[in-house]
Amino acid sequence: MKIVIAAWHLNDVNVGLGRYTRNLIEALGRVDRNNEYDILMPVKASNFPSYPNVHYWFCRYPVFKRRFWEQFATMGVGRYDLLHFPYDSCIALKRGKFIVTIHDVKPLLYPKPKKHVNFYSLMKRLYLPRPFETIDHVITVSDCSRNDIVKNLGVSEDRVTVIPQGVEPNIFMPLPTDVAQEQPEAPYVLCVAGADPTKNIQSLILAFSLLPEKLRHDHQLMLVGDLKKQDDLLRLVKEKGIETQTVFAGIVSDQQLVRYYQYAEVFVFPSLYEGFGLPVLEAMACGCPVVCSNTSSLPEVVGEAAMMVGPLDITALEYAMRQVLSDSTLRHRMREAGLQRAKQFSWNQTATRTVELYERVVGH
Repeated sequence: MKIVIAAWHLNDVNVGLGRYTRNLIEALGRVDRNNEYDILMPVKASNFPSYPNVHYWFCRYPVFKRRFWEQFATMGVGRYDLLHFPYDSCIALKRGKFIVTIHDVKPLLYPKPKKHVNFYSLMKRLYLPRPFETIDHVITVSDCSRNDIVKNLGVSEDRVTVIPQGVEPNIFMPLPTDVAQEQPEAPYVLCVAGADPTKNIQSLILAFSLLPEKLRHDHQLMLVGDLKKQDDLLRLVKEKGIETQTVFAGIVSDQQLVRYYQYAEVFVFPSLYEGFGLPVLEAMACGCPVVCSNTSSLPEVVGEAAMMVGPLDITALEYAMRQVLSDSTLRHRMREAGLQRAKQFSWNQTATRTVELYERVVGH
């Protein structure tokens, strides 16, 4: 069976779609030696492992926009048994079965205001007015997302399959004692999130500012992600008088991210909505206690291994943070529970279930 994967988001490895795409491709190579894979890439990613049945094609066109790229790149590979877009999009002309991964329906639940008509969105509506007549099957990453897709997109339940994401065990893991180094001078509360307002960083800042004075001054608030240009967050930090305790670390490498997870007293993730919530899984895999929202897919990911609160309940969020920061026995118990929970999610398992779905959709 010939399988084509359009890996557009390899050029965006610092966000969830990029991480999902790369990890899925690498895991498919490890678990499947029977099917042939053509991986279409908009960037030269030569550091993929080499497998005899996996072929990588660098496809670049003068008009370097995703809507154009995904249409023309897939035309150059001839016929195939199955085409997979590991993100939410569609194709005008398919030459075999077609699967997409829809991670969530956040744009429908939390729409962003549009100041003008987007040309590429308009073109999509014109040449792909009814995408689910073209899409044969949908992969999603949680039961929460599956329910939202069925409810909001009108896709029948039998056309949506849940295949959770995994965590890279050779990257996100507790550092060995002889490797652990450069421990921070001050203990800290960690959050890893992008600039999307649904990440709800404001609630975390407010909750941190309400911690008892000694606890607050003894800890830093470490914010990892593309947040340095978020003026509203900078103003809020200043307004609450926690400038000296707050660190905007920016985007960091996986190696640095593991160190942040490793030494954090607690990882706090107050997101309003997640299709999966990979950062909480990465934190648990590194042995970091987790406090997160009790909404969307997060309860599915953390199980009973984390402390969950309503993301907009500032008082409850502060109380949960205070409990964890004040109790070393609780932190140890949460670390152990998180490590055991994270073992239930692997990319090899994700890839194996994905191959099973490929074969079922094609009819092999």
